[in-house]
Amino acid sequence: MKKDITIFMFIDAMGWEVLKGRTFLEELLPYRQPVGMQFGYSCTAIPTILTGERPAEHKHLSFYYYNPEDSPFKMFKNLGLHYLPSVIMDRWRVRHQLSKIVKKMYNFTGYFEMYAMPFNRLHYFDYIEKTDLFVAGGLSPTPNLADLLVKNNVPHSISNWRLTEEQNIEAMIDQVKQGDIRFAFLYTAAMDGLLHRVTKDGKEIQEKLDWYAGKVEKLVSAIKEHYEDYSLFLISDHGMTTLTGTQDVKGKIEGLGLEFGKDYVAVYDSTMARFWYFNDKARTIILEALAEIPQSSILDEEYLRKHGVWFEDKLFGETYLLMEPGVQIEPCDMGRKALAGMHGFAPEHPDSMAAFLGSEPINDQEINWVGDYFKVMKSRIEKIAAE
Repeated sequence: MKKDITIFMFIDAMGWEVLKGRTFLEELLPYRQPVGMQFGYSCTAIPTILTGERPAEHKHLSFYYYNPEDSPFKMFKNLGLHYLPSVIMDRWRVRHQLSKIVKKMYNFTGYFEMYAMPFNRLHYFDYIEKTDLFVAGGLSPTPNLADLLVKNNVPHSISNWRLTEEQNIEAMIDQVKQGDIRFAFLYTAAMDGLLHRVTKDGKEIQEKLDWYAGKVEKLVSAIKEHYEDYSLFLISDHGMTTLTGTQDVKGKIEGLGLEFGKDYVAVYDSTMARFWYFNDKARTIILEALAEIPQSSILDEEYLRKHGVWFEDKLFGETYLLMEPGVQIEPCDMGRKALAGMHGFAPEHPDSMAAFLGSEPINDQEINWVGDYFKVMKSRIEKIAAE
């Protein structure tokens, strides 16, 4: 029997406001608090959690960025797919299958989807998550959680994000029963998709929390059979904000008479739009237009630096337009229709707050931002290694 085990269970989108007023493992995990979100989306938050660094360091903010020279999508420039009926080519299943082909061609090991990016514009862009973030070297040159575990020679388990969360939980229980790991990172992601569909007010959310509670109790039961002691922490990356309105930012910009690819390029995410300019005329016209878009704001350098998303090389854009909480860009390059719930708004908004739940207090470290989880994981790993 091993001395103890530490498990961090990640539940995507389990926000502080999502938990508010609901019953969820109070006795098992009595130490709980809200945690500040990292500006961006899950593709930003996961690298932040796995490294303890801001996007300016680990270089992951949004999936797409301007880089035509190294674009893996050059083939799409002359394929003419944008001429085919959108009712077919904009279907998720069609794009998902095309994404699988591209992923295999370039041996991408990370999460990859083309989403609703226009086929005739893909060749202007590169994709940031080409490697598996959860394996050693996955965020190189920035060290990640797997690098830390390998460096310290700690017997461990990190879930396979490609599997369903039920498969990951059962796999973790099986590993616990073997009794040969000392640290684990358990990845579950289905809550995010559910919240996108039914929002944080959906009756299905309590049902899902009850499901998680049952799985966690099963996991703890297995731990108690095979370990003398344990530490269990449930962490999340952000919450979810209910849709209150939409803005056709893309339509407004494309109505300005500028040419995409010659005057400017842009990526329209769900809650923010990012722009690169190729001449002063385009910059002036677009900035004037953005200033007139309701329920939005152009982010200044101070704000971007504050949240660790200021890139001197303008990797992810020269201008960021952020929508007010609840307002989505429709259509956008992530999807043609707004979802019932979305994240990626201002970290300061209550709905953005993540959550940290623990079986024991963390007295020696403050957890104010999701990147602080890494400090706690690091201290636990180093303690195990020192035994």
